[in-house]
Amino acid sequence: MKKIIIIVSLIILLANISCDDELELEPVNSTTAEDFYTNANNLRSGLYGIYSALQNRGIASFSRLEGMSDNCISDGTFIPDIAAYSTGESFVSGQFRSVELFYSDNYVLIQRANLLLDNIDGIPAISDEEREGIRAEARALRSYSYMNLVYLLGEVPLLSTFTERDAILRVSSTPRNEVIKFVLDEFEATAGVLANTPATDGRLSKQAVLGLRARAMLYEARLGNQSWVNALSAVNTALTEANNGGSMLIDTDSPDLDYQSLFNETNEGNAEFIFSIRNNSTDLGENYLNNYSWQAGALFTYVHQNLADAYSYADGTEYSPTDDTYIDRDPRLSANVMHEGLSFGGATYDGTDNGGFVGANSIGTATNLFQHKFVTTDFSTTWNEGTLDLPVLRYADLLLMQAEALNETGGDSYPQLNAVRDRAGLPALSGLSQDELRDAIILERRLEFAFEGLRWFDLITLGIAENSINGIQEERADIIRGFTTGRNELLPFPQSEIELNANLSPNPGYN
Repeated sequence: MKKIIIIVSLIILLANISCDDELELEPVNSTTAEDFYTNANNLRSGLYGIYSALQNRGIASFSRLEGMSDNCISDGTFIPDIAAYSTGESFVSGQFRSVELFYSDNYVLIQRANLLLDNIDGIPAISDEEREGIRAEARALRSYSYMNLVYLLGEVPLLSTFTERDAILRVSSTPRNEVIKFVLDEFEATAGVLANTPATDGRLSKQAVLGLRARAMLYEARLGNQSWVNALSAVNTALTEANNGGSMLIDTDSPDLDYQSLFNETNEGNAEFIFSIRNNSTDLGENYLNNYSWQAGALFTYVHQNLADAYSYADGTEYSPTDDTYIDRDPRLSANVMHEGLSFGGATYDGTDNGGFVGANSIGTATNLFQHKFVTTDFSTTWNEGTLDLPVLRYADLLLMQAEALNETGGDSYPQLNAVRDRAGLPALSGLSQDELRDAIILERRLEFAFEGLRWFDLITLGIAENSINGIQEERADIIRGFTTGRNELLPFPQSEIELNANLSPNPGYN
C-alpha cells in the first residue's frame, strides 16, 4: 500500500526514493493513499505538501549552487562534496550530502505530486474548476523539479506516476531530450488551465508557469537545442502574461532602496516576484543566519572577491580592483554583499578576520565577504533564520531573458537591459556590437541575480564556465578551483543511488 505521512493535519509525504537507511524516516502518523485522498480538504492538504517540498535544501538552497560558480567559495568542512566538485576533483561524502539532496529532494516533490495526481479523480464534492486547478499546479511543480534535475544531472528517471520502492530500485534514466520535452509540454499544458493571478500567495499562476517554460526554452536555445526565434516567442508570451497579471519591475527612482527592498520581509509578495518559495515563522526555510552569514555556525559558502569586483561604480564606469573601495559603487553590491564599511545593529563591519560586528566577532574567510541578500530581512537589525521568501522567478529575469533573445535574433535589446540598469541608477548602454551586448546582458544577470541560484545554470548553458571559473585569481594559494569541460557540466549521479540500482550509471567523467 502507498504510505502517506500526515503531520499536524497536513500531508507531508516522504516518498521512498531510496533504500538508503539515512534517507528513510518513520512516519509520525500514517494511512493509505486510498484512505487519505477521500475528500476535498485532504486534496488541498496534499497540494500543500507538494509546495512545502520546495523548502527542502536540495531545491531551495540557491547559495549552494552559487558555491559551484564564480560568485562564491564553498567551505570544505560543511559541504565537502560541493567544495571538492569546485576543485575539479572527485567527490567526497560528507555530513550534508548536497549533491544527494539535489537529487532526492526533487524526487520527494515529484513523488508527492504523482501520488496526488494518481488519486485526484476519485475525490467527490469538489468543483471541476478547482480539481483541474489543483491538477495543473501539481503537474507544473513536478515539471519544475524535473527542470532542476535535468540541468544539474542530465538524464534522470522520468516518473509520471507514484512509484513504489521495489520499482524504484529498477528504474532507468530517461534520455535528456525526453525529459526536456516533458517539462516544456507540461508547462505549456498547465498554463492553459491556471489563472493569470498576481503571485501574492506563493501559488503557481499562468504567468509563473510560462515564465519557467521561457527559462527552459532560453537554456535550450543557448545549448543549440532550440531556435532563438522559438525562445524569443516563449519569452514574449511569458512577459505578456506577466504584464496582464500585474507583475512589474519595482522602480520608484530610488536606486539605493528599490533593489534592496525586494528582499525585505515587509515587502514579500511584491509585484516583481512572479513565483517564490514561501517561508514564515511557523513554516521555516533554510537558516541563512546560520549557514551563509558573518555569524554563521556552519558556514557553507562565502562571497568571492571576483563577484564584488564585477560591480561598477555608481556612474557606470568600470571598477578596478586596485581602487580597493566600496564607496560610490552600484547599489546592488551593498544589498547583495556584506563588505567593509557596512553597518548592522549599530556596529560597523571592518572587513578583517575576527573583526568586530553586531556585538561579537565575525568569522574570518579568504575574502571576508559574506552574503547580505537573504541573510537579513530588513537590512538593519533582523536576521533571516528561515522566514524570508526566496524568489524563483522575477520580472527582471523575464526582461533580461527577452533582451538576450532579442540580441540573438537581431532585435533591439536596449530597452529591457537598460530598464534593469536604470532601477540600479546606472546609465543606459548603447552602440555595442552584438557580442559586446551579449556580454553586457550576461554580466547584468550576474549582478542582478546574485545568490538566487541562476549563475550556475547561466555558466553551463552559455558554455562559459571553464573560462569564468578557471580564469579567476584566487585569494589564497590553498583555494583551488577548477572546471573540466566535458565533465563538470553535470554533477555526478549520486553514488548511493547507483549502488542500489544497477540500471543507473555514472555521468560521463565520473566512472
